[in-house]
Amino acid sequence: MNHEPAAAATAFEIFPPLQPGFTQHFDDYIEQPVRFPSSFPILFYQFSIPMNHSGRCPVLPGGWLDILFPYGSNLSIPKVYGSSISRADLILQPGTTYFSARMFPASLAPFALIPMKKLVNRSVPLYEFLPFDRCPKIQSGILSFSSRISAFQQEITLLRHTSLPKTEKGAKELMLAIEQIYSSCGNMNLIDLSEMLNCSTRHVRSVFEKFVGMPPKTFCQITRFQSAVAKLLQPRNNTYVDIISESGYYDQAHFIREFKKFSRECPTSWLTHLLHQS
Repeated sequence: MNHEPAAAATAFEIFPPLQPGFTQHFDDYIEQPVRFPSSFPILFYQFSIPMNHSGRCPVLPGGWLDILFPYGSNLSIPKVYGSSISRADLILQPGTTYFSARMFPASLAPFALIPMKKLVNRSVPLYEFLPFDRCPKIQSGILSFSSRISAFQQEITLLRHTSLPKTEKGAKELMLAIEQIYSSCGNMNLIDLSEMLNCSTRHVRSVFEKFVGMPPKTFCQITRFQSAVAKLLQPRNNTYVDIISESGYYDQAHFIREFKKFSRECPTSWLTHLLHQS
């Protein structure tokens, strides 16, 4: 029986990257995390875009990638969306339902047709990223949410069995690094990581570029930002003092400055606008 590595399970349970714009914009949004053997878990989600909707949905930096499969009356090509470095608008098609998978880049890096660093701040058709010619089962209009999850798992399993992976050297070091980054809410620096992994800072940068697509410093900052977002969205009122102390910011100025860097708004304005979106 296969068991999920402790690092992967811990990372996902401690730090699921959030995209609250989806839940606020689309009333039928549903999601389900699923663990894959020997890899990071995947967050599956699904939502429909009303015909009278603009199709724009704000997304936040998360460090993960999203694969969106449209289905229904307006069938189009599945796309892969890399993590953005600051808040951006996803342009989607009104009158379409999307089945989606949020994955850690390292899960697909060994099979990717393009380097991970070229996916940051970009979206590409799925066939340019993975050797998938088509996904008829996933995009079928008659399947249930759970059936699409099963179909996606089958496609990924087939990919792993039939595709020759690129070298996975550095993957184990990355898993250890990600576990520590998530456990610390992103409060690790390059020297911390190199000492923990007993390797050079240059090697750490190389591993992150290969498997994540961004420098470790940026990934740590995004992790800390996402930690703050999660606390802002909790039912109980988290004050700036709570978030600063729990997320590891130096002071209020540091918290606001970094939050604006990734969300383009101060925390209060961002939360107010999010909660008033329809």
